[in-house]
Amino acid sequence: PYDLQVLSGLSSTEKSKHVLIVQDPFTSYYDADVVEDFVKLVKKLGMHPVLLPFKPNGKAQHIKGFLRQFKDTAADTAKFLAMVADLDIPLVGVDPALVLCYRDEYAEVLGSKRGDFDVLTAHEWLYPRLEAFEVAKQRENQEPWYLFAHCTEKTKMPNAEKEWGAIFAHFGAVLNTVPVGCCGMAGTFGHEVDKLSMSKDIYNLSWKPNLDKLDNERCLITGYSCRSQVKRFEGTKPKHPVQALLTLV
Repeated sequence: PYDLQVLSGLSSTEKSKHVLIVQDPFTSYYDADVVEDFVKLVKKLGMHPVLLPFKPNGKAQHIKGFLRQFKDTAADTAKFLAMVADLDIPLVGVDPALVLCYRDEYAEVLGSKRGDFDVLTAHEWLYPRLEAFEVAKQRENQEPWYLFAHCTEKTKMPNAEKEWGAIFAHFGAVLNTVPVGCCGMAGTFGHEVDKLSMSKDIYNLSWKPNLDKLDNERCLITGYSCRSQVKRFEGTKPKHPVQALLTLV
């Protein structure tokens, strides 16, 4: 459990074994298995996960143009995250679009008042630390996994797919990147009744053709919005890459 006083009292060596998990509203409230499995993964890797208290991210406010309200939300959450960042323990979130919101939209509306903190995506936390984790042998005759990355993740972090591939290789698995564009959800766009048809048309351009020819149980999707789009059009519940890693470690 999160206890600022206890965490503050840890030695630097003890802190290096801890991970602070930053919750986002969509994953925590609508796809909580992903957060739970990330906690389990961190434990299996020999680290101590600490789930931070939920603080609103404000991404939905920004998308819908409620910029004054978003600025208030961002200021409050940034103040909390900057305080926690003083512990010098990594902050990690599981949804790339929400993590990137802390870097881009927060900086845009808060400027120098944003404070000094950095929230990492799961792959940004795992990739530089691979040497600390035991290498697994390549599994014989194992089906590859397939990565469907979030479009914001791909544009803002062009090495994301390559780094996810290296992470899976370290743990003895093959991860192939699937070349897809936007899934058609585009934040809240796909949830609007009058946009449903267009959202589905966009989904059918690249996501559906690729999913139709692959084993959906082996398809891994980083973005919550993309997973929810697949769930409603295919009737399946896709996994996040950290959930597949949990089975490999």
